[in-house]
Amino acid sequence: MITDKKQIQADKGWQTPVAMIIGVGVLFRLLVAIFLPLGVDEAHALAVAREFSWAFFDHPPIGFWAPVVAAKLTGLETPLVLRIPHLLFGAGSLWMIYLIGRQLGGQRGGCWSAALFGLTPAFALAGVFILPDGPLMFFGAIAVYWLVRIVKDGEKAGTAQWIFAGLALALALMSKYHAALIPISTLIFAASTRQGRRWFLTPGPYLASAIGLIGLMPVIWWNMQNDWASFTFQTGRTGQGLNLLHFGRMLVAQVIYLLPPVFVVAIPGIGASLNKRDPARLLVALIALGPILFFNLVNLFSNQSLPHWALPGWQYAMPLAGAWLAAKAPTARRRFAIWFGAFLVLAYALVLLAVLQIRTGALTRVVYDTPPSWDRTIDVFDYAGLRTALDKRGDLAGVDMIATPGWIEAGLVSAAFRGELPLRVLWTNPHHFGFMEGQRAGGEALLLVPAMLQDAPGQLPQLLDRARQIDPDARALSPVILKRGPEPYAAVNVIRLRLPPAGRGAGQ
Repeated sequence: MITDKKQIQADKGWQTPVAMIIGVGVLFRLLVAIFLPLGVDEAHALAVAREFSWAFFDHPPIGFWAPVVAAKLTGLETPLVLRIPHLLFGAGSLWMIYLIGRQLGGQRGGCWSAALFGLTPAFALAGVFILPDGPLMFFGAIAVYWLVRIVKDGEKAGTAQWIFAGLALALALMSKYHAALIPISTLIFAASTRQGRRWFLTPGPYLASAIGLIGLMPVIWWNMQNDWASFTFQTGRTGQGLNLLHFGRMLVAQVIYLLPPVFVVAIPGIGASLNKRDPARLLVALIALGPILFFNLVNLFSNQSLPHWALPGWQYAMPLAGAWLAAKAPTARRRFAIWFGAFLVLAYALVLLAVLQIRTGALTRVVYDTPPSWDRTIDVFDYAGLRTALDKRGDLAGVDMIATPGWIEAGLVSAAFRGELPLRVLWTNPHHFGFMEGQRAGGEALLLVPAMLQDAPGQLPQLLDRARQIDPDARALSPVILKRGPEPYAAVNVIRLRLPPAGRGAGQ
């Protein structure tokens, strides 16, 4: 009984720092969610999800469905409202990483895990943006938590725990394909440890696997109907040949994403866990290494891979690093806290300055009379005024649909129109737009092409020439000028033309 009271008091002692970490993380996320306009990938996710689909060209569905559900429930489409589900995913992920860290390193380990994960900007921002990473982080962390509990409970682990792990895995697989590496790493653990090999004689792992596979069914169903487009696209981004320069760039980018002090403690955190004396930590280390090793191998043989692909692995390095730090002497922890804090201040300041610049252009206005060409924030821009301006000029009269050159412009323009008109991508790869009804529609259309103010006039002749190859009577209208802060920044070229109906898959 005395031990229980001491444990309760110890637990309470860590409640304040954990609450502070969560509070700082939530405040930072809210500021970004409120003031930062939708980016290219966010606008694309929102645009394609307006038309229900069991899966999408490049990702499973949950991260795409979430903002549409938020908009329908509230009747609002502000960046904050659209990002609310991902803010909740981010907060939930932070709590689950804390719980995993507590399982591995006690209350002190849990607190350090929460600090590393919750305050590192890369993970904090992944819990803001309308991307598949938010639900993947959350549901993946739930699955890993229950797997850790199963390992720590040993023979006392029940079937219910396996069911919880399977349900979380199913939802993670419905969020992003990275989740498939969790059961693969778990299988390696099961095959290589005595405790894991006993699992093969129990129904739990088979039940969890069967439940988890349910999460792949929407993706499989959609791909069966669409020539396996997702898998063709994803596999086509790898295997371009040995590329050491790209590998080096991606590795440096991962260090920057994590922040150097976090990277420095993540490596020994993983390394110290690669032994069988602590099976729970070994399992989490294998789960962390899955994405880290796999996607860095992809980086070695690709020139199209991106550094954030490995972040789901580094996510699980955070509780390992937290447990590793918790075992260090107080002076070592204080030195790390100072180093970590200094990098956090710098990183948060840079992020908030970037948000200020994207929203207002205030930083370059101090030096330049007009935005310089390198000050490119056109892909993270508030296009809300586009539809209003076109409507006010009467340019929308008799228009059946809108058109864009490619999927990037399609997402941005669709966000401005809130899905009110069908949208068709005319030339470059349309991604998921190629599977939507608008891609096959015909009628009177406005071709809308956003560009920086100084670039738009030079682009118009080529756009008009290409439009007249579709409709010889296509004609250019006055561009729509949009402001960033108090000054004009973007121009949207507008061409009116008539589009003939197209067959299924047009433009792909």
